[in-house]
Amino acid sequence: METKECLLTRRSIRKYKSDPIPRQVLEEILEAGCAAPSAINLQHWYFVAVQDPEALEDVKRIMGGVAEKFTPVLEERFSRNPEQVGITNRFLTTLGGAPVCLLAFFLKPDYPDRDGAMQSVCAAIENLLLSAWDRGIGSCWMSAPQRMGFAPAFQERFAPGKGEFVAAITLGYPDQAPKMPPRREGRYTII
Repeated sequence: METKECLLTRRSIRKYKSDPIPRQVLEEILEAGCAAPSAINLQHWYFVAVQDPEALEDVKRIMGGVAEKFTPVLEERFSRNPEQVGITNRFLTTLGGAPVCLLAFFLKPDYPDRDGAMQSVCAAIENLLLSAWDRGIGSCWMSAPQRMGFAPAFQERFAPGKGEFVAAITLGYPDQAPKMPPRREGRYTII
């Protein structure tokens, strides 16, 4: 797939086939994430690829709490489309049937430049999303767990001794083909 095609056709997928992702492909996706640029080359990221069914149930259990706490935010955001609240909460609690959920953390508990560390991990996540899509694997980047205060639960269960939880990313072969949401104007200027 050409870079431009990958960039313009990747979508957030919220419904997946149950087909497993081969280990070699998962490793290649993770390696692409780890090839991201990082602030002063500290490579701040640490990823946990959760695919074990029991461990995925632990992720879903935590995400159930996220969905409950996130509901008021969704109700405000989707006040004109209230059905979207239930759809989003079902995705959060089931992960859309994704066979893998990547959890992104800071590698270390303390970085003097937290903003640089966050930007570095986010760059690695974007690399993961694009690398996955290049292989026909869909994804959805979820920031709600961190936003709703569930970072400690993910860190304690999946990455004790590592740094702050940043985001969760579902991975799997898509069982839907969403259209690109309309792009909003006025998002850049050239001087």
